[in-house]
Amino acid sequence: MNTILLTVAMAFVPPTFAGVVAAPRLTGSLGSFAGVPTLGGAAPALTAPALSAPLSLTAPSLSAPAKAEAPRLMLPTAVPALPALPVPLPLPLPVAAAKSEKPSKSLEDSAAEAKALFDGGRAGAPGEGWTLGEFEGDGGAPIHYKAREGSSGGRARVYAGGLALTESFEPLFARAEKPAGAELFLWTRGHAPSAWLPTKSPIDADARDLARAVLIAAKDSPGGKVELALHSFGTLVFQRMVQLHAEPAVAAALKALSGSRVFLLHATTHFEGSEKKAGPDFERMSQATRAVVDWLNAGDATAELWEATGRMNPFLAPAIAAWLETWRFQRGQIIALASKDAAGMMLADLKEPWDKAVDHLRKAFIKDIQRDAKDPGWQEAMLRRSSDMFRLEFSPEDAAKIHDLDMRLELVHADGDKLLNWESAKVLFDRLGIAAPEKAPPSGTVLTDKTGRFRARIVSGDHYFPLKKRDELAKILKP
Repeated sequence: MNTILLTVAMAFVPPTFAGVVAAPRLTGSLGSFAGVPTLGGAAPALTAPALSAPLSLTAPSLSAPAKAEAPRLMLPTAVPALPALPVPLPLPLPVAAAKSEKPSKSLEDSAAEAKALFDGGRAGAPGEGWTLGEFEGDGGAPIHYKAREGSSGGRARVYAGGLALTESFEPLFARAEKPAGAELFLWTRGHAPSAWLPTKSPIDADARDLARAVLIAAKDSPGGKVELALHSFGTLVFQRMVQLHAEPAVAAALKALSGSRVFLLHATTHFEGSEKKAGPDFERMSQATRAVVDWLNAGDATAELWEATGRMNPFLAPAIAAWLETWRFQRGQIIALASKDAAGMMLADLKEPWDKAVDHLRKAFIKDIQRDAKDPGWQEAMLRRSSDMFRLEFSPEDAAKIHDLDMRLELVHADGDKLLNWESAKVLFDRLGIAAPEKAPPSGTVLTDKTGRFRARIVSGDHYFPLKKRDELAKILKP
């Protein structure tokens, strides 16, 4: 599925431009501004009340018999208010009487539930010849993938998709023609059947998990070499993986990719000032998204502190428990608000029928989105990945590193892409040294860098090109 970033940011439009109502869709980088509600008004900023203990409390003496008394461990006696939310909510929430959802499921339960759901018929359910696999991802998260053997011993290829619904290559996989080499498709954390593990920087975790998938594919690939095919947000994960090249596992994966083709479908990048290419609205979006995630991190850090304090000081435990209940409620409300419009926009984009050969997949994607949009883990994964995109600093040195690794980059941009405009695609072309004109060239154009190893192909279609035009994609990916 495609990457949709800006609708997340639009849920937190600062009051300075809160008057934008039902804005038309713009061709901004990796997103759109469809149907944006006004979030200004008199609603107060959301904060948690300060809670104080009735007594001045200290821990028991830490002194040992016959020795001088050790300094007393002074514990805080009041729970401070959380930092104010960077922007007001559209409606007041019943904070004082808030009751959080039932406790979150354990990671093991979430993974088991997600796998059962997956086996029950998601769009990406394995077909004939595919097997399900799992490995321990970054931070201990169970990461699922599916794999199948090739028909003629060709080079293996790893696939990964976009931000919201990651199964970008299902129409390609459904073709009757078997691939020459083995194939492995990766579900990143937060995309069923891979569960969400609380992760401050999912793009870092995604990069390390992608590296692990490459190493798995390399085991049975000729010469230990692997190709990559990535769509939308997956292309940013690759860029982050290059930046983490000093880590042993990532270095090994990059070695497996050296001399191979890396396909970046509907890609852009980010570095300081690059969002200006998409206009001032997009620039403000990046600031809003990062501010909200920073607020979440500050609240989470405070919650961790007071959970620890409650374990040490039973007198404060009741007040801390009430405070944590309020925080969890507020946290869930904010994250749900951030993802609501993005999910709605994706469902709207999927209303148009596809070719009869793959239209059943479109209908399955609709059901997947409707199910996923209710999952707090999916919601948080989308918000945090959006923030990570706006924090990426892809430098000329990073681009040079790809050259040093002797990779062949094959970029694909659709002339009718409404989620990723030409200016945003050109940001990456320029950084990679690919000579690109100021205005978008017609489909069929092929642009290259001086070495000829980095190429950008302009195709006819939109951001859903990999899903709608699988036969054309197959020709591009053909060895």
